Amino acid sequence: NVYKLLNVEWSKIKKDDELIQQHIEIYSTKQKLNLAENTLLLWTNNSNINSCTQSDVVTLDDCTLSSITTTTNTISTANTTTTTNTIPTANTTTITSSNHPCTAQEKLCNDLAGVNERVTTLMQLKQIGLQTTENEKQLKILLKQQKSMLYQLKRLRNSAAAAKRLRAKKKHKLQAIAESHPEVGLVLKTSFRQDKGRPSIDDTCPDLLVTIEEIAMLGGAVDDRRRTETVRSCLTLDDLRETLKMKGYDIKRSTLYYRLLPRRALSIDGKKHIRTVNVRLQKAQNNLHKKHEDGHFAAAAIRFAKDLATLFGNDCVFFLSQDDKCKVPIGLPAAKKQAPLLMHLDYVIKLPDHDFVIASRHQLTPSVYAACLINNAGDVGYSGPTYIAIRSAKHDKSVSANHRDDFNHLVKLKEFNTAALDSSNTVKSIVIITVDGGPDENPRFPKTLASSIDIFKTHNLDALFVLTHAPGQSAFNAVERRMAPLSHDLSGLILPHDNFGTHLDASGNTIDFELEKKNFEKAGEVLAEVWSNTVIDSHPVVASYVNSSFTSQVSSNIDESWCDRHVLQSQYTLQIIRCDSQDCCGEWRSNFFQVFPQRFLPSPVPFVRGSSGLVIITNDSEQDQFYGSLFQRLQLNKLIHKQLNSSSIPFDYFCTSVKQQFQNEHVKYATNIFLVWKEEKIIAKYISRKK
Repeated sequence: NVYKLLNVEWSKIKKDDELIQQHIEIYSTKQKLNLAENTLLLWTNNSNINSCTQSDVVTLDDCTLSSITTTTNTISTANTTTTTNTIPTANTTTITSSNHPCTAQEKLCNDLAGVNERVTTLMQLKQIGLQTTENEKQLKILLKQQKSMLYQLKRLRNSAAAAKRLRAKKKHKLQAIAESHPEVGLVLKTSFRQDKGRPSIDDTCPDLLVTIEEIAMLGGAVDDRRRTETVRSCLTLDDLRETLKMKGYDIKRSTLYYRLLPRRALSIDGKKHIRTVNVRLQKAQNNLHKKHEDGHFAAAAIRFAKDLATLFGNDCVFFLSQDDKCKVPIGLPAAKKQAPLLMHLDYVIKLPDHDFVIASRHQLTPSVYAACLINNAGDVGYSGPTYIAIRSAKHDKSVSANHRDDFNHLVKLKEFNTAALDSSNTVKSIVIITVDGGPDENPRFPKTLASSIDIFKTHNLDALFVLTHAPGQSAFNAVERRMAPLSHDLSGLILPHDNFGTHLDASGNTIDFELEKKNFEKAGEVLAEVWSNTVIDSHPVVASYVNSSFTSQVSSNIDESWCDRHVLQSQYTLQIIRCDSQDCCGEWRSNFFQVFPQRFLPSPVPFVRGSSGLVIITNDSEQDQFYGSLFQRLQLNKLIHKQLNSSSIPFDYFCTSVKQQFQNEHVKYATNIFLVWKEEKIIAKYISRKK
């Protein structure tokens, strides 16, 4: 067909040279124009491909009809000129990157680019006069498709923008709700996360770090010399993970490791420890505390008392831990330790050039009393107010009567209102005291018993428990954790020994006793002022100097018949409980008797798990032995009496150090063995009456 058309055209112009020259110019111009158009079309295709493959989202501002550029081609020849035509194209639409790809917009944009390319080609054919009827129909169809696609693309972009505005509006509303209601904000934070991927363990378990710290703190021992606030817990990483599993935290071992303090913070692995708790894994050391044959037994008795405190709560129980701190010298550096000091350079540190003792017994004895508050979960904590009674080591002694007077004084302090008093401003009905076990505090001594009876009667208590750890295990006492901060405050401190003038001669002998007491009192007041400014775990410290002239002694006369009804005294515990006779003790202040009809705490009994079930063991050194909690012990009471073939057992029946004493016939039926040893005649009558 093309060949025939060329022959017809040639036959028309072959006889006229001017027409031939005009057609040559026309065809030569068309050839140049076609070459330029083909180059432009190739560049257009490449730009369309790049813009549609390297982008994610088409913005609304660049997708309107006005943003589509027009291609204007003007062809001028000697006789003919082409008109200007406007063709919408998609080659100049911009696509900006976003975090969320828009698949529908991308697909429609690619289809629109193909339609624009075909429309451009057909329009170019129309401009050069080579358009056929079929091409004209295709052009009309493509223009309709182009218009429809542009409309759909505009709707998609408008919908995306509207959804974005709606999300932002919801986000602002949720933020406002979270700020006004913090509790609801925590729920919204976990339910509507803003980040992608698996949520962090810190988001799913926000109280994980607090739980790890509580596990590490409970049952831990303090530093040997009480100079640091380090608490040594006998837990490995696997033990800590198993304990967390029991509490409902199922996390990986590596995740738990990176929540602890690193061994070296500047190492590559140490920089991975971002959110940590003040717990560190220590190397195995050979400085463990001495083991005692009664260690597990005494610890089980204290655990029973803590279970009792957990049951009744902070409003009914006053938990107190007491011990004497090491003596503080007068006239010498109070603490032999190094600590950072911030001071002006103009000041000069003046210290004595020797560390000789000023005189014999020139020391102060601090008695520390630490109240332990019970949290909402029922656990006995290690935080609370602290009272320190400072006495002269030369003019006074550490006796049980002093501790009784200190107790009567601290319950009147306003700092101890929450810890010691109930809603009626009286001492709480149940008092639990853990002591060091020294000669002035040990619950098995008569003077300690007499002082405890005075406390019980003075404050009209329902129950008073005095407990101690086994020898060598005093580091587990709660008050020991208050010693390190107190020692830190003594760094660089020298208490004056001659504030009102010297009371010593050249040989260090006292020549003025009244002046000596005044100087001791002044040194004690200075020490009390230093410690009163201390804050331990956000709780205050109250310190005061106690003059020896105000100390009253305890009476050694004990009513054995009264003790027989109210007292249960053993090797490591002392229990004084109100009886059910209103003529003797009056009405109960709490429902202690309804909860514990037996009144006294049961004796700790060691068990092992065997093939036949629970079995009582006689040797406390078994590896897998356990004592259980107070409630487990009460539940197993019938099993214990059946296996021992006895209706009642003494409290220290399984105490290794006193087990051989139970071979005595007089002790065999008694429950209070120390009264047996002290008063053979009275208890012999009691035994015969029970038989």
